[in-house]
Amino acid sequence: MKKLNIQITQIAGIACLTFLFSIIALKVFCQDKPVIQFSGMVYSQANGAQSPLPFVGIGILRTRHGTYSDANGFFSMAAQTGDTILFSSLGYKSQRLVLPSEIKSDRHFENITLEQDTFQLESAIVYSIPSKEHFRPEFLEMDVSNKLKDEAERNLAQDVLEKLEPYTPSDGRAGVSLYFSQESQKLYYDGQIKPQNIFSPLAWVEFFKALKRGEFKKKKKK
Repeated sequence: MKKLNIQITQIAGIACLTFLFSIIALKVFCQDKPVIQFSGMVYSQANGAQSPLPFVGIGILRTRHGTYSDANGFFSMAAQTGDTILFSSLGYKSQRLVLPSEIKSDRHFENITLEQDTFQLESAIVYSIPSKEHFRPEFLEMDVSNKLKDEAERNLAQDVLEKLEPYTPSDGRAGVSLYFSQESQKLYYDGQIKPQNIFSPLAWVEFFKALKRGEFKKKKKK
């Protein structure tokens, strides 16, 4: 019985030591690494020339958090030394970058170049009409009335365009830029109160400029 108690005590002691060493090892392994401000420029490599690459997805594999490059290819984000950063963009080969562990400064800058990813699609022939036999019925069923023309003229009326103009981007690129700008503003102030423009001197300057331009005057109805 005494021998059994000694064995149980030894097993319990070994288990306690193993648990203690596991806690110490886990604490050392999970020790936070220095957080740095990681920024840089993303370029595209196509036809032997380099140019800034906008809207590239940039993510930290460890946390699944990330950002994107702006319209000029610039990006900036918080990361830890040793993190693996993934750069990806449609039409380009993805690239990974490991932040050096020996970074001493709290800032790090990198130039990233993504190579164009080309692939060959199978050829396809598109016919407007499947065959000659379909031409006659398709032609006879064609709508040649002024219904579509009248609808287009209503959509292009001056009063309709004036209502759409303040909310319609100038083109697709401007729309994407506006969307990403709004999303970045949301993420930038995530978890904190967004400052009010009423306390911003720059906002007051823009307000007085718009006031001088007469942007707040009511437009006369035609």
